Amino acid sequence: MSDIKAAQRQALHALAGEPCLYRPDRSEPAIPSAEQSAGGLVLTVRFKTKQRVANSEYDGVSILEGVESLIFQDAQLAALAIELTSGDRIEIPGYDLAFELDQPLDRDGPMNVYWTVTRTDSESSPIFAPEDEAWSQEGW
Repeated sequence: MSDIKAAQRQALHALAGEPCLYRPDRSEPAIPSAEQSAGGLVLTVRFKTKQRVANSEYDGVSILEGVESLIFQDAQLAALAIELTSGDRIEIPGYDLAFELDQPLDRDGPMNVYWTVTRTDSESSPIFAPEDEAWSQEGW
């Protein structure tokens, strides 16, 4: 049964995962680099959002809030020697989105890595620098 579940998780990530760039520091080059991409190394994420009710202890008001997270695959992170930490930046060029990693979530198995995220403001801090090799269309 665990083999079936693992195969389904891989198939889901292959189907729904979006290519992304990882930047531990905005001044550093993105991972995967153009060379890594040309060599077949890829980093993909799945975006997940869920709604939860946040109750206030003092005024009895309930607020519906969205919780956004990204799902990574362990094998891709290991192949690119990426160790995710809070504050790291993930950019999804296909949707012109950028996120900052908040905190890791509990794992539900050996393959997926979950992180809560906060969207970053792309206007005040450009997501993609034109001189960045990893952003070239040839790299994708």
